[in-house]
Amino acid sequence: MRVAILSGGVGGARMARGFDQIPHVTTTVIVNVGDDETTYGLAVSPDLDTVVYTLANIEGPHGWGLAKDTFAANDQLARFGIDNTFQLGDRDLALKLFRTIQLQAGTPLSTITDLVRQALGVRSRILPATDDRLRTEIGLSDGTWISFQQYFVHRRHTDEVARLRFAGEETSTAAPGVIDSIETADLLLVAPSNPPLSIWPILAVPGIKEAVSAHRHTVAVSPLIGGKAVKGPADRVLRSLGLPPGNAGVASAYEGLIDRLVIDVSDIADAESLSGLDVQVADTAIADRNAARRLATAILAL
Repeated sequence: MRVAILSGGVGGARMARGFDQIPHVTTTVIVNVGDDETTYGLAVSPDLDTVVYTLANIEGPHGWGLAKDTFAANDQLARFGIDNTFQLGDRDLALKLFRTIQLQAGTPLSTITDLVRQALGVRSRILPATDDRLRTEIGLSDGTWISFQQYFVHRRHTDEVARLRFAGEETSTAAPGVIDSIETADLLLVAPSNPPLSIWPILAVPGIKEAVSAHRHTVAVSPLIGGKAVKGPADRVLRSLGLPPGNAGVASAYEGLIDRLVIDVSDIADAESLSGLDVQVADTAIADRNAARRLATAILAL
C-alpha cells in the first residue's frame, strides 16, 4: 500500500507517524515550505523539521523542536541586542547549520532533507513540496503584508488574516518525486494541518493541485476538534478568509480536491450539513503515537 500525505506542521507530522508505524504501508510525506525563513543567518524549514523529528520520535513536548533541548545559544543572542523571539534549541541548531552549509554548496533542499531523514533513521520518505523559494505572505486588514514568521511567531498569530499570497509560486516547480508520489499513491491523504496556511502553499506549486485533483482516492482529515483547531489559528483563518465556520470551511478549502473528509467524533453534527461529500467520523485526536496509528489504520480500512 502506497500512501502520499500532504503535510504541514504538528498535525501533519503526527498523522504521518501513524502511517509510518504500519509495516505494509510505504509512506511519502510532501511537506509545506511556505513557512521557511532565514533566521539568525540560518536556513530554517519549520514544517520539514517537525515532520522529521516526529517520525524519528525525538520531537519536543509541544510537537516541534527537539525533546530535552536547551536554549543557551538562543538566550545568549539577547546579550547582543538581537531579537531572539524565534526560539532555536542548541541541538536543533545542528540541523539548521547542516542545511545552511548544504544549500550554500548548491545542494537541493530535497536532497538535504533525504540526508537528514537517513541520518535520523526515518523510514518514510520526506519531500519538500518544491526545492525553489516559495514563501507564504499574510495580508492584513489594513492592506499591509507581512511574512509568515512575523505573523505566526513574532506577532503570535493574533492578526486577522485578510488575504494570502505565495511569493515565488509562478516560477516554482515540484521537487523531484512529488508528482510521481501523488500519481502512484493508492491513497492520497491531506493531513490535519491548517488548510490555508499549510496545505494551500503546497497546492500553489504548479502541477501539484492538478495531480491532487486527478487522484482517484483523496481523503482529508479535518484539523478541527469540537469546531476548533487543536493547535494554531486554523478555525480563525478559515473564517477570516470568508470560508464557512467549522468543518464546512475545511470542506470548502478543499473543494474539488477530496473525495472524503474525516471529522472528529465531537463534530458528528457537521456530517449532516456536508452534503455532496463522503464524511466519516473517527477519533482524530492523535497527539499519542498509538492513537495516530489507530486513526491511520481506520483510514486505510475505509
